Amino acid sequence: MSYDRGYLTPVYFKMKFHFEYHTKSPNELEYNSKRVQDLLEKWGMRRHSYIKRFIYEEYFDYENDEHKFLLEFFKDENVREEFKIQSDQNNWKELQGDIYDVAYEKVPCNLTTLHFFDRLYDAAIVRRESGAIVKTFPTYLEEDNSSPIMITDELRKLLLLVDSPHYDIFSKDDRNEFMFRAFKSICLGGDMCQFEDFVSEYFNILKKIYKDLICVQKSRKTGDLIIKSFVYKINNLKNSNLFPSNNHNNFCYIVIDPVNRWVNVWYHAAYEYLC
Repeated sequence: MSYDRGYLTPVYFKMKFHFEYHTKSPNELEYNSKRVQDLLEKWGMRRHSYIKRFIYEEYFDYENDEHKFLLEFFKDENVREEFKIQSDQNNWKELQGDIYDVAYEKVPCNLTTLHFFDRLYDAAIVRRESGAIVKTFPTYLEEDNSSPIMITDELRKLLLLVDSPHYDIFSKDDRNEFMFRAFKSICLGGDMCQFEDFVSEYFNILKKIYKDLICVQKSRKTGDLIIKSFVYKINNLKNSNLFPSNNHNNFCYIVIDPVNRWVNVWYHAAYEYLC
Protein backbone atom coordinates (compact mmCIF):
# COMPACT_ATOMS: atom_id res chain seq x y z
CA MET A 1 0.00 0.00 0.00
CA SER A 2 1.36 3.43 -0.92
CA TYR A 3 0.55 6.90 0.36
CA ASP A 4 3.10 8.78 -1.74
CA ARG A 5 0.33 10.50 -3.71
CA GLY A 6 -1.02 12.31 -0.67
CA TYR A 7 -2.11 12.07 2.91
CA LEU A 8 -4.71 10.04 4.68
CA THR A 9 -6.78 11.55 7.43
CA PRO A 10 -6.10 9.58 10.64
CA VAL A 11 -9.03 7.85 12.29
CA TYR A 12 -9.61 6.66 15.84
CA PHE A 13 -7.82 3.51 17.00
CA LYS A 14 -8.00 1.92 20.42
CA MET A 15 -4.36 0.84 20.74
CA LYS A 16 -1.59 3.41 20.89
CA PHE A 17 2.05 2.73 20.08
CA HIS A 18 4.77 3.93 22.45
CA PHE A 19 8.42 4.39 21.60
CA GLU A 20 11.70 4.79 23.45
CA TYR A 21 15.17 5.54 22.19
CA HIS A 22 17.44 2.48 22.23
CA THR A 23 20.23 3.93 24.38
CA LYS A 24 22.69 1.07 23.72
CA SER A 25 22.29 1.18 19.93
CA PRO A 26 24.93 3.85 19.16
CA ASN A 27 27.63 1.40 20.23
CA GLU A 28 25.96 -1.54 18.47
CA LEU A 29 25.38 -0.02 15.04
CA GLU A 30 28.02 -0.65 12.37
CA TYR A 31 27.03 2.71 10.88
CA ASN A 32 28.78 4.45 13.77
CA SER A 33 32.05 2.53 13.41
CA LYS A 34 35.14 4.49 12.44
CA ARG A 35 35.51 2.69 9.12
CA VAL A 36 31.96 3.46 8.01
CA GLN A 37 32.08 7.03 9.28
CA ASP A 38 35.39 7.69 7.50
CA LEU A 39 33.93 6.55 4.19
CA LEU A 40 30.70 8.48 4.73
CA GLU A 41 32.87 11.56 5.30
CA LYS A 42 34.68 10.87 2.03
CA TRP A 43 31.33 10.49 0.26
CA GLY A 44 29.94 13.69 1.77
CA MET A 45 27.26 11.97 3.89
CA ARG A 46 28.62 11.79 7.44
CA ARG A 47 27.64 15.28 8.59
CA HIS A 48 24.14 15.00 7.16
CA SER A 49 23.02 11.46 7.98
CA TYR A 50 22.47 9.01 10.80
CA ILE A 51 20.95 5.69 11.78
CA LYS A 52 19.02 5.69 15.05
CA ARG A 53 17.12 2.89 16.73
CA PHE A 54 13.96 3.02 18.83
CA ILE A 55 12.07 0.38 20.81
CA TYR A 56 8.36 -0.37 20.90
CA GLU A 57 6.40 -3.07 22.75
CA GLU A 58 2.97 -3.29 21.12
CA TYR A 59 2.04 -5.81 18.43
CA PHE A 60 2.43 -4.42 14.90
CA ASP A 61 -0.06 -5.66 12.30
CA TYR A 62 1.66 -4.78 9.02
CA GLU A 63 -1.57 -5.10 7.03
CA ASN A 64 -3.58 -2.65 9.12
CA ASP A 65 -1.28 -0.63 11.39
CA GLU A 66 1.40 0.89 9.17
CA HIS A 67 -0.14 4.35 8.74
CA LYS A 68 -1.14 4.62 12.41
CA PHE A 69 2.25 3.31 13.51
CA LEU A 70 4.21 5.83 11.42
CA LEU A 71 2.03 8.76 12.43
CA GLU A 72 2.28 7.94 16.13
CA PHE A 73 6.03 7.43 15.75
CA PHE A 74 6.53 11.01 14.58
CA LYS A 75 4.13 12.38 17.19
CA ASP A 76 5.82 10.57 20.08
CA GLU A 77 7.74 12.83 22.50
CA ASN A 78 10.58 10.33 23.01
CA VAL A 79 11.08 10.07 19.25
CA ARG A 80 11.04 13.82 18.73
CA GLU A 81 13.81 14.29 21.29
CA GLU A 82 16.13 12.12 19.18
CA PHE A 83 14.81 12.43 15.61
CA LYS A 84 16.65 15.41 14.12
CA ILE A 85 16.38 17.03 10.71
CA GLN A 86 18.83 19.22 8.84
CA SER A 87 17.99 22.92 9.06
CA ASP A 88 20.80 24.12 6.76
CA GLN A 89 24.29 23.10 5.66
CA ASN A 90 25.60 21.69 8.95
CA ASN A 91 22.97 22.29 11.62
CA TRP A 92 20.33 20.01 13.11
CA LYS A 93 16.98 20.83 14.66
CA GLU A 94 13.92 19.08 16.06
CA LEU A 95 10.65 18.67 14.23
CA GLN A 96 8.43 21.69 14.71
CA GLY A 97 4.71 21.75 15.52
CA ASP A 98 2.16 18.95 15.64
CA ILE A 99 2.40 16.31 12.90
CA TYR A 100 -1.05 15.88 11.41
CA ASP A 101 -0.22 13.18 8.90
CA VAL A 102 2.55 11.32 7.13
CA ALA A 103 3.02 10.69 3.41
CA TYR A 104 4.98 7.52 2.74
CA GLU A 105 5.52 4.57 0.45
CA LYS A 106 6.19 0.97 1.34
CA VAL A 107 9.50 -0.16 -0.12
CA PRO A 108 9.99 -3.77 -1.27
CA CYS A 109 12.74 -5.52 0.66
CA ASN A 110 13.25 -9.08 -0.55
CA LEU A 111 16.99 -9.42 -1.19
CA THR A 112 19.48 -11.11 1.10
CA THR A 113 22.59 -11.35 -1.09
CA LEU A 114 24.82 -9.07 -3.14
CA HIS A 115 24.64 -11.53 -6.05
CA PHE A 116 21.84 -9.19 -7.14
CA PHE A 117 24.63 -6.91 -8.45
CA ASP A 118 26.53 -9.57 -10.43
CA ARG A 119 25.06 -8.09 -13.60
CA LEU A 120 27.34 -5.07 -13.12
CA TYR A 121 30.23 -7.36 -14.03
CA ASP A 122 28.31 -9.07 -16.83
CA ALA A 123 27.58 -5.68 -18.44
CA ALA A 124 31.21 -4.53 -18.05
CA ILE A 125 30.22 -1.61 -15.85
CA VAL A 126 32.63 -3.00 -13.26
CA ARG A 127 35.71 -4.97 -14.26
CA ARG A 128 35.35 -8.51 -12.97
CA GLU A 129 39.06 -9.09 -12.28
CA SER A 130 39.77 -5.93 -10.29
CA GLY A 131 36.38 -4.52 -9.29
CA ALA A 132 37.33 -1.21 -10.93
CA ILE A 133 34.43 0.98 -12.02
CA VAL A 134 34.70 1.80 -15.73
CA LYS A 135 35.25 5.51 -16.37
CA THR A 136 33.49 7.59 -19.01
CA PHE A 137 33.57 11.13 -20.39
CA PRO A 138 32.08 13.58 -17.87
CA THR A 139 28.47 14.58 -18.39
CA TYR A 140 26.00 16.51 -16.25
CA LEU A 141 22.49 15.59 -15.22
CA GLU A 142 20.33 18.67 -14.76
CA GLU A 143 17.37 18.34 -12.39
CA ASP A 144 14.69 20.89 -11.57
CA ASN A 145 15.32 22.77 -8.31
CA SER A 146 18.47 20.76 -7.61
CA SER A 147 22.20 21.13 -8.27
CA PRO A 148 23.57 19.50 -11.47
CA ILE A 149 25.10 16.06 -11.00
CA MET A 150 28.40 15.28 -12.68
CA ILE A 151 28.61 11.73 -14.05
CA THR A 152 32.11 10.39 -14.65
CA ASP A 153 31.69 6.63 -14.83
CA GLU A 154 29.44 3.88 -16.17
CA LEU A 155 28.03 3.06 -12.73
CA ARG A 156 26.51 6.51 -12.22
CA LYS A 157 25.25 6.51 -15.80
CA LEU A 158 23.44 3.27 -15.02
CA LEU A 159 22.04 4.67 -11.78
CA LEU A 160 20.88 8.03 -13.13
CA LEU A 161 20.46 8.14 -16.90
CA VAL A 162 17.42 6.48 -18.44
CA ASP A 163 19.11 6.58 -21.86
CA SER A 164 22.15 4.69 -20.58
CA PRO A 165 22.67 1.57 -22.75
CA HIS A 166 22.80 -0.49 -19.55
CA TYR A 167 19.86 1.11 -17.72
CA ASP A 168 17.55 -1.85 -18.39
CA ILE A 169 19.78 -4.48 -16.81
CA PHE A 170 17.87 -3.52 -13.65
CA SER A 171 14.12 -3.56 -14.10
CA LYS A 172 11.73 -1.08 -12.51
CA ASP A 173 11.01 -3.62 -9.77
CA ASP A 174 14.75 -4.17 -9.24
CA ARG A 175 15.31 -0.44 -8.82
CA ASN A 176 12.50 -0.21 -6.32
CA GLU A 177 14.12 -2.77 -4.01
CA PHE A 178 15.54 -1.32 -0.82
CA MET A 179 18.95 -2.88 -1.46
CA PHE A 180 19.18 -1.11 -4.83
CA ARG A 181 18.01 2.18 -3.31
CA ALA A 182 20.56 1.96 -0.50
CA PHE A 183 23.35 1.11 -2.95
CA LYS A 184 22.39 4.03 -5.20
CA SER A 185 22.33 6.43 -2.24
CA ILE A 186 25.84 5.64 -1.04
CA CYS A 187 27.22 5.63 -4.60
CA LEU A 188 25.83 9.11 -5.27
CA GLY A 189 26.83 10.41 -1.86
CA GLY A 190 26.22 13.81 -0.32
CA ASP A 191 27.27 17.39 -0.89
CA MET A 192 31.05 16.99 -1.36
CA CYS A 193 31.46 13.42 -2.58
CA GLN A 194 34.76 11.79 -3.54
CA PHE A 195 33.75 8.80 -5.66
CA GLU A 196 35.36 5.38 -5.29
CA ASP A 197 37.36 3.88 -8.14
CA PHE A 198 36.49 0.35 -7.01
CA VAL A 199 33.02 -1.01 -6.22
CA SER A 200 34.16 -3.10 -3.24
CA GLU A 201 33.97 -0.23 -0.73
CA TYR A 202 30.36 0.48 -1.71
CA PHE A 203 29.47 -3.19 -1.28
CA ASN A 204 31.23 -3.40 2.09
CA ILE A 205 29.35 -0.42 3.50
CA LEU A 206 26.07 -1.55 1.94
CA LYS A 207 26.36 -4.86 3.82
CA LYS A 208 26.94 -3.06 7.12
CA ILE A 209 23.98 -0.70 6.60
CA TYR A 210 21.74 -3.60 5.59
CA LYS A 211 22.79 -5.52 8.69
CA ASP A 212 22.01 -2.52 10.90
CA LEU A 213 18.58 -1.93 9.41
CA ILE A 214 17.15 -5.26 8.28
CA CYS A 215 16.16 -8.30 10.35
CA VAL A 216 16.85 -11.59 8.56
CA GLN A 217 15.96 -15.07 9.83
CA LYS A 218 16.52 -18.56 8.47
CA SER A 219 13.45 -20.65 7.65
CA ARG A 220 13.26 -23.82 9.74
CA LYS A 221 11.60 -25.66 6.86
CA THR A 222 13.72 -24.64 3.88
CA GLY A 223 16.84 -23.10 5.39
CA ASP A 224 16.31 -20.04 3.21
CA LEU A 225 16.90 -16.55 4.57
CA ILE A 226 13.70 -14.55 5.10
CA ILE A 227 13.40 -10.79 5.53
CA LYS A 228 11.25 -10.00 8.55
CA SER A 229 11.50 -6.19 8.46
CA PHE A 230 9.14 -3.72 6.78
CA VAL A 231 10.66 -0.70 5.05
CA TYR A 232 8.93 2.64 4.50
CA LYS A 233 10.23 5.75 2.80
CA ILE A 234 8.85 8.91 4.37
CA ASN A 235 8.16 11.45 1.64
CA ASN A 236 6.75 14.23 3.78
CA LEU A 237 5.21 15.14 7.11
CA LYS A 238 2.14 17.32 7.22
CA ASN A 239 2.99 20.53 9.10
CA SER A 240 6.78 19.94 9.18
CA ASN A 241 9.42 19.75 6.45
CA LEU A 242 11.86 16.84 6.55
CA PHE A 243 14.59 18.39 4.39
CA PRO A 244 16.14 21.87 4.05
CA SER A 245 16.14 21.84 0.24
CA ASN A 246 15.26 19.71 -2.77
CA ASN A 247 17.97 17.16 -3.48
CA HIS A 248 17.94 13.90 -5.42
CA ASN A 249 19.61 12.04 -2.54
CA ASN A 250 17.48 13.21 0.39
CA PHE A 251 15.77 10.32 2.14
CA CYS A 252 14.20 9.17 5.38
CA TYR A 253 13.62 5.43 5.77
CA ILE A 254 11.72 3.91 8.67
CA VAL A 255 12.40 0.19 9.09
CA ILE A 256 10.11 -1.73 11.44
CA ASP A 257 11.58 -4.91 12.89
CA PRO A 258 8.68 -6.87 14.46
CA VAL A 259 10.98 -9.61 15.76
CA ASN A 260 13.12 -7.43 18.02
CA ARG A 261 10.43 -4.72 18.13
CA TRP A 262 12.82 -2.08 16.90
CA VAL A 263 12.29 0.93 14.67
CA ASN A 264 15.42 1.81 12.70
CA VAL A 265 15.65 5.26 11.13
CA TRP A 266 18.07 6.07 8.29
CA TYR A 267 18.06 9.75 7.45
CA HIS A 268 20.13 11.83 5.02
CA ALA A 269 19.67 15.39 3.82
CA ALA A 270 22.14 17.02 1.44
CA TYR A 271 21.80 20.81 1.45
CA GLU A 272 23.27 21.02 -2.05
CA TYR A 273 25.15 18.70 -4.36
CA LEU A 274 28.68 19.80 -5.30
CA CYS A 275 30.26 16.57 -6.59
